[in-house]
Amino acid sequence: MLRLDNVDCYYGAVRVLKGVSLGVGAGEIVGLLGRNGAGKTTVLRTVMGQIKPRAGRIEMDGNELTALAPHDVARLGIAYVPQGRRLFAGLSVEENLRMGLLVRGSGGDTLDRVLGLFPVLTERMRQRAGTLSGGEQQMLATARALCLDPRLLLLDEPSEGLMPTVVATLLDTVAGLKDRGVGVLLVEQKVEAALQIADRIVFIENGAVAGEATPEELDEDPQPLHRYVGIRR
Repeated sequence: MLRLDNVDCYYGAVRVLKGVSLGVGAGEIVGLLGRNGAGKTTVLRTVMGQIKPRAGRIEMDGNELTALAPHDVARLGIAYVPQGRRLFAGLSVEENLRMGLLVRGSGGDTLDRVLGLFPVLTERMRQRAGTLSGGEQQMLATARALCLDPRLLLLDEPSEGLMPTVVATLLDTVAGLKDRGVGVLLVEQKVEAALQIADRIVFIENGAVAGEATPEELDEDPQPLHRYVGIRR
């Protein structure tokens, strides 16, 4: 479904992605792990068209994304939940969700399905997004992305600053997307959360892919987690 081949990106004169190649299949959850500053968020922003690569190719089901604007990437079925959520704080929950529906012309059936995943939002539809709790804001940001009815979901640190119960709800929701064939590229600092739902883990170090493994392989040999993320299990 999604494929990055030898992608290079720069911030000014600084090369921040160095020949990155990775893929995400339909219904597959890929965790992208690495230390702070390794380039994880840059990968997501590059897929989304917010940063233009200087070399390499990005494709989604054969459609080249490399030169597309972010809104055109979204129309192809790629949804992005950035770190920090970036909701329209002054708009209501319902208005934020309808912004998501507009991107691909999704309708009421999609909204009903999304609200079924996050029932608490049905009680907050007229409440301004900026007044929600942190957990509710993350649910809203994820729900807004799912209102695109995406084929691929990009998630950047979805569990940051949230209570364990909210994290569990979000992880269950993301894991459930597999049954609908939605691919997920997940950046997550809570390594155990990523290992819980990911099919594969891709490690990135200094802007380059350093290796990959399944959660089962990392159970048997956790050394890559210590080397690339800095944690011991």
